Amino acid sequence: MKKNFLYGKSFLPFFFSHHPECEYFKGHTINFGKVRLCIGCFIGYPTAIITIFLLGIFDRNNFFNSDFFFFLSLGFLGTFFLSFLKLTKLTVIKIIQKFIIGLGSALLFNWLMGLPYSRSTNLRIGFVVFYGILVILNFYHAYGILNSCYKCETPFNWGICSGFCNIRERIKSHDLENFLLKFENFSNKLLDRRIRKKK
Repeated sequence: MKKNFLYGKSFLPFFFSHHPECEYFKGHTINFGKVRLCIGCFIGYPTAIITIFLLGIFDRNNFFNSDFFFFLSLGFLGTFFLSFLKLTKLTVIKIIQKFIIGLGSALLFNWLMGLPYSRSTNLRIGFVVFYGILVILNFYHAYGILNSCYKCETPFNWGICSGFCNIRERIKSHDLENFLLKFENFSNKLLDRRIRKKK
């Protein structure tokens, strides 16, 4: 139990940043003091939660028709495709995108809660819809990280990768086994495959 706790403590910064500390992922995080935060998680999710709370306070129907929220939410969520166009490589654009996606998610949730069914039914529909959205977003997120690591000069060799340097130092300070070194053989196989493809 103690060893698992220390491993978790060593990886704690990664739980907040969700990205290695290297140039490939520099535009995916923002710094608050010494803490690196994932832009997607720490901009998008809080924006959605705060907006849902605010919409719950005010009577939305006094301002707009409910269908307006639906189409507006689709437009906001559609900014996700800016990532495919590589426009979100700029940190400012990525922050704005995640903020807008958070707004879109909140507006969609608000519209779903206004459907002419019972609250429990609307919540179930909302769960299914947002589960699907999160699966798509997280799949793309994971694919982006793995794809960047694959293209690196040391693909998935996290035992020597600069992006995991601080984590390795924490593992060492706790006198734990650096299991990240076990990725070296896998990394070498990927490099060999890459060389063979070029021939």
